[in-house]
Amino acid sequence: MAAPPDPDSPPPPPAAAASAASAAAAAEPLPAAAAEPLAAALTREALGDFAPALLLLPATERARVRTLLAYACTLMACAGQDGVEGDRLAQIDRWEAGLERALEGETRTPPICLRMARENARRRWPADALDELAACARRRVLQPRPATAADAGSDARSLARAAGGALLEASLNAEVSGFAGALVRLHALQHLGAAMARGRCPLPADEGETLGGEALGEAVQRECARLRPWLLRAPRGLVELPVPYRRAGVFSLLAALRLLSDVEEAGARLLSAPPHLPPATRIVLLARARWFGLRFGLP
Repeated sequence: MAAPPDPDSPPPPPAAAASAASAAAAAEPLPAAAAEPLAAALTREALGDFAPALLLLPATERARVRTLLAYACTLMACAGQDGVEGDRLAQIDRWEAGLERALEGETRTPPICLRMARENARRRWPADALDELAACARRRVLQPRPATAADAGSDARSLARAAGGALLEASLNAEVSGFAGALVRLHALQHLGAAMARGRCPLPADEGETLGGEALGEAVQRECARLRPWLLRAPRGLVELPVPYRRAGVFSLLAALRLLSDVEEAGARLLSAPPHLPPATRIVLLARARWFGLRFGLP
C-alpha cells in the first residue's frame, strides 16, 4: 500500500502527466507559476481529443479552465488510486484543506491550490461548485463502478455540473449538463482498456461482472446508444452558454459525435485500439467551429 502523500505535495497523477507532476512537486514551497506545466499536462490528459477546444477560448478563460481541470483531475487521481479507501478519502480531505488555506491567503500550499487562489482573486470560484467537485471524487472512492446505467449518468452529470458551475459561476441548463455528462462518459469509454487493465470498469455493473469479447462490444454499443440523445439535444443548450464558450462547445459537440460513432463501431476493439481524432480531423472541426463564430458574430 502506498503511503498517503504529504499535504503539500500532489498525489500520483494520471500516467501521462507523471513526469510533469514530479517536476512540479520537487521543491517546497513553490510559486503558483510552478504548477503551469503540471496544469497543462493534466488538462491534456483530461480533455484528450477535446483539448483543441481551448484554442477557441479567450486567454483568460483558457487559463481558468486549465486551473480548474488541474485541481479536479488531482482530486479524481486521488479517488482512482489503488490502496485503502480511507487513505484515498484522507487525500481528498487534505487537498480540500490545502485549497481552503490558499484561498485564505496562505502561500505554503500546493502550487495547484495557489493557481486556484490566483484565479479566485480575479473571479471568485463558487464555493458550492468546489464542494461538489470534492463530493464527486469521494463518490468515486466509495463506488468505483456505477451499479446501473442511471447511476453512471447521474455521476457524470454531477461532475459536469460541478465543473461547469465553477467555470461559469452559474448552473448549467439541462441540455448542457447532459452534453457535458456525455463527454465524461465518452472519455471513460476511450480509456476503457486502461481502466480494465487495472481491474476497474466504468461500465455499469448491471452489464455483467466480467465483460469481454462479444458481451463487451454489446455493452459498449448500449452505452453509446444512451449517450447519443444527450449529444443530439446539446445545440438547444449551447446557445445559452456565455459567448466566449459557445465556439468551444460547438467544437466539442462535433468531436463527440464523430468519436461516438467511432467508439460504437470499434466495440470490443476499444480495449486495444481506442479511437482518437486524427490531427487533420481536429483542424477541420476547429475550422467549422470558427466558421460558426463568424456566422453568428461571436468574438
